[in-house]
Amino acid sequence: MTRNVDGHLVRDPHGLHAQTEDQLRQATAEVHRRVGDAFDEQAVQRAVRDAYEEIHDHASIESFLPILVARSAEQKLAAGG
Repeated sequence: MTRNVDGHLVRDPHGLHAQTEDQLRQATAEVHRRVGDAFDEQAVQRAVRDAYEEIHDHASIESFLPILVARSAEQKLAAGG
């Protein structure tokens, strides 16, 4: 959500945080679907958050971010870390 502050459109940081959390939930669900019970919930969440931290600054199309993060997290888990 954006709002006008002194003539400038500014994104609401709460909305950005919620959007990020939604993307991370999507990515975590995708990784769980792919790896099944091979990894516990915490390991998957940690891999997703790590992958997100590596990828999000370089993503040019944010709508693809959840799937890119999920793929990276899955690769990290398969590689053992």
